[in-house]
Amino acid sequence: MSEVRRRPAKAEAITYVPYMSDHALAVAAAMRASGVAAEVLPPPDAETLRFGLSLCKGRECLPCFFTMGEIIRKCREPGFDVARARFLTPGSPGPCRFGQYSVLQREVLDQFGLSGVTIVSPTSENAYHGFGAKPTTLRALALQGIMAVDLLQKLLHEHRPFEEERGVTESRYAQSLDDVVAAVDAGGGRALTRVMRQAAEQFASLPRNDGSRPAVGFVGEIYLRLNAFANQHVIRSVEAAGGYVVMATLSEWMAYTNWTRINRARVRHDWPDLGRALLLDLYHWRVERRLQRPVKHLLRHGEERPVAYLMDLIRPFYEPLLGTEAVLTMGKAVDFAHSGIDGILHVMPFSCMPGIIVTGMASRLREATRGVPWLDVSYDGQEKTNIRTRLEAFMHQVWQQRRRRDQRRSA
Repeated sequence: MSEVRRRPAKAEAITYVPYMSDHALAVAAAMRASGVAAEVLPPPDAETLRFGLSLCKGRECLPCFFTMGEIIRKCREPGFDVARARFLTPGSPGPCRFGQYSVLQREVLDQFGLSGVTIVSPTSENAYHGFGAKPTTLRALALQGIMAVDLLQKLLHEHRPFEEERGVTESRYAQSLDDVVAAVDAGGGRALTRVMRQAAEQFASLPRNDGSRPAVGFVGEIYLRLNAFANQHVIRSVEAAGGYVVMATLSEWMAYTNWTRINRARVRHDWPDLGRALLLDLYHWRVERRLQRPVKHLLRHGEERPVAYLMDLIRPFYEPLLGTEAVLTMGKAVDFAHSGIDGILHVMPFSCMPGIIVTGMASRLREATRGVPWLDVSYDGQEKTNIRTRLEAFMHQVWQQRRRRDQRRSA
């Protein structure tokens, strides 16, 4: 972990977690359970984006605008304590601009006379090992919380389009999310498993309209995929057009960072680090199975493939060790196509390097995904009416794909 800061963090410091998605609530709970005072920032909105755009240089990607805006908006609040404030900004090595967010944030904070504010930047290079007095505990609890929220979001997206009473699915999701956060705050483990059983009971009792809807696999840049305001509520748009969304998970990214760590340790013959990474991989697998078991029967697409399997899917046309988010997007897209998804929606920030790689591999990806309809959508923070038009055309293709699939099954 790297910390870009100006003074040592004090014991009473509070760490503010940017609101990328509801997963931030579970991460903050894991921090509190590990002895780190933490608070989640409000969800980003138009004001957040306006702050971010005014402070950045214009060449950054959209998530950078949002995270910068969240930090400065908090710093401008009355009574903000510079000496106690820390902001969590995860990082990553390599060519993606994501790894440079903390550097730019440090520069802007200094320009505003906020040099006392600390930026905490755990890195994917060690699979986000953790920080504070109990880094291993924090990382383990955060992973449990992230996986639980992933499963709740699967339940939400697979049940909301079929609900008979509008809003009831959102209500069940919100209650289950509160329960997950409370369980992680209390230390996770069996308490979190009980929460997942309760969530299963809540969703199983929902009245459903079991009409036919095509499934759309949702892949791409993580922040944009998970943040509804940033992607202009595209999941709701898919649902309004008659489909439902199956989204790649955040815990998949956590597993991928450990997969790269395992491969890097093997190349370097770093056997102690390889052993730690393999143990973490086993822990990931066991937690995933334990939390998934109570709700699996309620999900059409509940099973998560191992990262190594996803990488094998793209190895015939792209080397996974080249890294970046691009390999995970491509691997998951191919996996979705093989598992019966009717369309693939790929979102990315404007000028995103991993996203450009994915779109550049379009011809090979269409072969690998067996001709499943595919839509690339790029976001730069501006409202675009053409996104709605393109999505309507895409959903028409998705419906055609679904009908052809149904005809083949009935033949």
